[in-house]
Amino acid sequence: MRVVAGTAGGLKLKTRDSEATKPTLDRVKEAMFSMLTFETPGATVLDLFSGSGSLGIEALSRGAESAVFCDKDKECTGIIEENLRFTKLADKATVMRGDFSDNLRILSEKGKKFTLVLLDPPYRHGLEQEAVKLIEKYGLFTENTTILTEHAFDDKMPDKIGIFEKIKEKKYGTVGVSLYKVSEERSK
Repeated sequence: MRVVAGTAGGLKLKTRDSEATKPTLDRVKEAMFSMLTFETPGATVLDLFSGSGSLGIEALSRGAESAVFCDKDKECTGIIEENLRFTKLADKATVMRGDFSDNLRILSEKGKKFTLVLLDPPYRHGLEQEAVKLIEKYGLFTENTTILTEHAFDDKMPDKIGIFEKIKEKKYGTVGVSLYKVSEERSK
């Protein structure tokens, strides 16, 4: 697994050697970020269910302003910190360990808002929808926030989750990717 493009492009990232994590394939990551061409530069990024930090690091490498990485696994957060140092992007990042719902509440209490949210939770547990609902509940978004979620290709993501509306869905082999924005009615 490597950083596909940007300032850290080509650098290989460390990943956890475990059945519990599923690193995003480079070709899928490249396709995901082609969907986010205009959203990434200058973005404030939340990488939830970070794993190795690959998605958030890709965003930082492509010009995001800052990123918060959240994962509940101690080994994963250690790997994220190592990857951030290796890519020389640690000064733009914060790493949080703990349950995603607790981390979202803490970020809300700190008044954080994100313009780009990257979700790559364990598949088939409904965590994508739960996370989006909590992002809305805790006010962690702006009127221009984009949420990209990775999921199993055969998991049909809803057209709307709260105020967020699906604007695009793609499939890459066994991986599905859905893109959400604040609905038009809400932003008026």
